[in-house]
Amino acid sequence: MTVEPTSLVQTASASTNAAALEVGDQVGREVRHGPARLLAVTSLAHFLNDGVVFFIPVIGDLLAQDRHVSTVLITAMLTTFYVTSAGFGIVVGLVADAVGKRGPMLAVGIATLGASLFGFYASLSSAGVSSDVLALLAAAVAGIGSSFYHPLGGSVLQLGFPASSRGRALGINGAFGSLGRALYPALFFVIAAFGISRPATTIVFGSLSILAAVLVAVGLPGDATDLGGRRSGAAEVAAPGAATSVGESDGHLSAPAAGASPGAEAGSPAASLRSILSRSVVALTSIAFFRSLAFIGIVSWIPIYLTTQRHAGVSTGLGVAVTAMYAGGIAGQPLFGLLADRFDKRLVLAVDSLGSAGGIFWFLSTSGHGAEALVALVVFGLFTFSGFPLLLSLVADYVPKSSSTTGNALVWGIGSTGGQALGPLVASLIMGSSEAHLGLAFAILGGVAAATVVATPLLGRTARSSSMAMFG
Repeated sequence: MTVEPTSLVQTASASTNAAALEVGDQVGREVRHGPARLLAVTSLAHFLNDGVVFFIPVIGDLLAQDRHVSTVLITAMLTTFYVTSAGFGIVVGLVADAVGKRGPMLAVGIATLGASLFGFYASLSSAGVSSDVLALLAAAVAGIGSSFYHPLGGSVLQLGFPASSRGRALGINGAFGSLGRALYPALFFVIAAFGISRPATTIVFGSLSILAAVLVAVGLPGDATDLGGRRSGAAEVAAPGAATSVGESDGHLSAPAAGASPGAEAGSPAASLRSILSRSVVALTSIAFFRSLAFIGIVSWIPIYLTTQRHAGVSTGLGVAVTAMYAGGIAGQPLFGLLADRFDKRLVLAVDSLGSAGGIFWFLSTSGHGAEALVALVVFGLFTFSGFPLLLSLVADYVPKSSSTTGNALVWGIGSTGGQALGPLVASLIMGSSEAHLGLAFAILGGVAAATVVATPLLGRTARSSSMAMFG
């Protein structure tokens, strides 16, 4: 009996497709929540997370002005916060990819952040050594809490949206994070204006975080593997003989991205940490690290620079200036998310880094905290706070879906948050013991941000941009 080659191909194809769907169902067998609900709940979580995270430098300024703590203590507090966040993020990623429960884990992170604000209240209400110790403990708790959102929230959106709209979803979500950053410093002064003491405002924000954690726990799925349904989690069927990859293009599997991890198929079992450390992932993590070192080295000291060198004082003027800086990301994140869907993500990332450097140089060329300085801070913020959709869109192209949280934890946790850990310390070392040298520190760090562009060609082509590659 002769078996036709065509029937063999069809049989093999049917077997492959059935296996792919079975694996995909295993990854996506979770509560069927619509993409709009996923986006809404994760956006609320991003708002609260980034609002608290970027309010912490303002708390440092309060400690400096109200409790007269040393620059060394503020540096130690910020470094403790960022180091704890970077280190714990990998734990979050590995646990989430192994057991799921992304929704409940995300709620735990937001609640932990809220608890840290009660610790900062205790520090601001104390004096002497006890105040210093409480500040460091609160910073460590805040670091643990902040390590949850970006790996988990990014994974929810990576699994919940197809590649053709993933960047936009991440960008819209990121805009709410930027809105939180922008509003929290200003809300601090608004709340204080109602007669609540400045330390007590941290209690208000802490209570809001606890309430938001409850809403996130109710609003996100809690099944073992968390997300998706066939729309997002199921492996999609390629044509017979087609290669599969992490990247997707309009809902179809595409050829492997250059530099992607071997075996990084959509819906494959969770990969080991070593297996996802491809050239592109390592390069992207390094770029994220040095970008963040430069950006957060600047951002974390901006309140103190405005207070001491631009004479804004701990006042509404300071709140307006910091809010203007953070507000840039509200427009920047959706914009760069859209660009990530349409153009070579590597080129967009390079433009983002150069734009941030240009924004801080413009700010340094101004004086005081008037209109031009505020506009320069908006431009700086527009580029600086737009990395979330760019970096996590690239992660989705370089790692398997089943390891998305771990991949996010590597690039965002070790990369971005690791850079955040060293940024305040590097800025402190450059300025020495004099806050008058903060401007020099900002200029040097702006140069570091611009220099990260030279590493962009090390990133592999991505699924959507392979036909319009800019770097070979």
